[in-house]
Amino acid sequence: MQGEQRPAFPTDHNAPAEWEVLNALIGEIYDSVLHPESWNETLARITGTLCPLNWDAAFILWESSNPPSARFVAASGLAAGVQEIYSAVYAGNHPWSRKLMRYGNGSVVDSFDIMTRAEFAETEFFRNFLQPWGIDRLVAVLLDRREGERLGLMLPGPGDRDVERLKRGLRVLAPHMQRAMRISDRIATLDLAAGAARAAADAAPFAIFSLDDQLGILAANARAARYERAGFIRTAQDRFAFTHPPSQKQLLDLVRRPDPAGLAFQTVAPSGKECPVLVARVTRQSAQQLGGVRLGASLIVTLGSAPGETPVVEIDRVAQWFGLTPAEARLAVALAAGDTLRDYAALRAVSLNAVRFLLKGIFRKTGAGSQAQLVALLARLPAPGEV
Repeated sequence: MQGEQRPAFPTDHNAPAEWEVLNALIGEIYDSVLHPESWNETLARITGTLCPLNWDAAFILWESSNPPSARFVAASGLAAGVQEIYSAVYAGNHPWSRKLMRYGNGSVVDSFDIMTRAEFAETEFFRNFLQPWGIDRLVAVLLDRREGERLGLMLPGPGDRDVERLKRGLRVLAPHMQRAMRISDRIATLDLAAGAARAAADAAPFAIFSLDDQLGILAANARAARYERAGFIRTAQDRFAFTHPPSQKQLLDLVRRPDPAGLAFQTVAPSGKECPVLVARVTRQSAQQLGGVRLGASLIVTLGSAPGETPVVEIDRVAQWFGLTPAEARLAVALAAGDTLRDYAALRAVSLNAVRFLLKGIFRKTGAGSQAQLVALLARLPAPGEV
């Protein structure tokens, strides 16, 4: 539709054989599954290789006649604004589109087989839209259907050209394009699901690691790095390890002697700071691939707790030691972690006066006379297991 001429399908004796050309196009089609941004270039290659002169345009689109709509997947050789005009005015509402709806998936259809050139010349679609480019013929490949929409590869051009070689090539390419589109759709669905899972994991207020049985890291959320910076773990060479030897031993024991209930414990950084850990056994994931099966996650490890809070285990320990309510223990531990009363009020969405009231109860039960004394008192609290 731009008028740019592309080389015709090779016919001289030194040109590659037709099957070699088609094999190369098939390879590009499947490459485009992994690199969707290259579909436009692949379409340009198809038109440049298979189409006669002045058949420059090609596009893949989803189209519906009820209600009329069009969504372009890829396009090559279209003048500026053509997609917008087609979608707004002609989508699903011209003779070619309506007649193509009745053909099955995999069909290669020549518009001359569904209406004569003379008949098409009388249509409003030709007179008001296609005539300036001299386009009055279409070769289409029907690729898929879904909920009233049809997916097709469309190659329009002037009707006075020989398109037999084009149609022959498209009959070879059609099943590969169908498979490629379905694979692409499946990959997109999986990518969306994986993206949603990553977003959910990143929103979690703790670190999450998916590990295989060799403690190789298969996935980690956005919070994972802070626990390595704090010294609780190492992730060298994409392998997970606790810096605290007893914690690492517990993890290795779980790998060697699987406990379906998993583990819950406190790990310790070199600084002496504690962090809660949950290790869950999951049914080992696997995926079929060429050459066999790829094994996936068998362990899920989480570290930490919500921002502004310390582990629930530690909060419970403080509450039990001093006889504090859960709310009082949560505030006491937050102050020990460096939060101010104002920070804590904002985090818990309560008034500053309510937080001060809790603090009075903490002072009464612990015997502390100030926040500094409270922090010092909590720092001297015996570790779990100590008398």
